[in-house]
Amino acid sequence: MSVILTLTSAAIIAGVSMATATSMAVISQVKDGTFEATEGIDTMFVDGEILLKTLQSYDCHIETISENEFLVKTTCGVIRYARENAGQAFKMYLNEIDDVDGLLQNLKSFEMDYGRNVQDYTYHHIKDNLSEGMQIVDEAVLDDNSLLLTIQV
Repeated sequence: MSVILTLTSAAIIAGVSMATATSMAVISQVKDGTFEATEGIDTMFVDGEILLKTLQSYDCHIETISENEFLVKTTCGVIRYARENAGQAFKMYLNEIDDVDGLLQNLKSFEMDYGRNVQDYTYHHIKDNLSEGMQIVDEAVLDDNSLLLTIQV
């Protein structure tokens, strides 16, 4: 018997709607070219290690405050990712943003990269933790970059 798993990147599933929601939330906090951020912006970032790995692939300075808080200095401004505990998604707080358009472009790209990193982690986790007697008999990358795994059980 075989089981077929499709690993679709979180960026594909949530990318369009989350990127749009993030963009709208960022734009709503801009008044006369400056940010009036009173609340954090919801993100899809739940895994702190994958968030940090993704941040490190960008040209920015990252200060780790704790496992639940990162301060990121970019060419667009300062972003803080924070959450109260490891079971929650991070919120994004914007400070000293000089380039709103650049920020929006970078956030969309960053969300896609985070989703790919989650997909990569999930793929390797499945491969490394197959039960005894199970094996991957076929792998395929689909047009949308989803991974199709056929596992013999």
